[in-house]
Amino acid sequence: MNLYWTLVQHRAAEFSLAHSWPGGSPFDGLPVLAAHAEDFSPFHTLHIMQYCLAVIVFEDCPEHLRTPQRIPDLDRLVPEDADALTVLTTAEQQRTLFGGGLDEELRNVEDQVAGTKRARATVQQVLNQVPNGLAGRERMLDIVYELRDDPRAIAGVIALTTAALRAVAANPAPTDVSARR
Repeated sequence: MNLYWTLVQHRAAEFSLAHSWPGGSPFDGLPVLAAHAEDFSPFHTLHIMQYCLAVIVFEDCPEHLRTPQRIPDLDRLVPEDADALTVLTTAEQQRTLFGGGLDEELRNVEDQVAGTKRARATVQQVLNQVPNGLAGRERMLDIVYELRDDPRAIAGVIALTTAALRAVAANPAPTDVSARR
């Protein structure tokens, strides 16, 4: 693993830990993302989200929140009716990642709703790729790359991943964390 992915793994662990405490704020992990965005770009924060989804959410998701194929079901983890408020609230807090431009972008709520739909599809696609091993990891990179120029969708992926992490933390499943890499 190269140095960049080692850093992503470390920051994903920090981000996940920030969301593992009951009663915590959905904004607790934003300083981790701000540091990554400053070092690379706002788009690169999606690599942290990809890692959180593929390792933590996928591994720790309890059975009742999975599909029959044993893939975490985003609709069960984060119901769609939670999307708009979750994403808009989180996006407002993410100005440090995207600069002042995101605030202006968010004024058009219809565009944010479209970005959130795109984000929801992306998050589920990433989760669907986990069982495919190396080929799935390569496909995940392609999936998140498609959002590189869409700050609304990036904000949506961050908000939905945060909500999924919090849902998994609230419904712990027995796992063998020693097998994680």
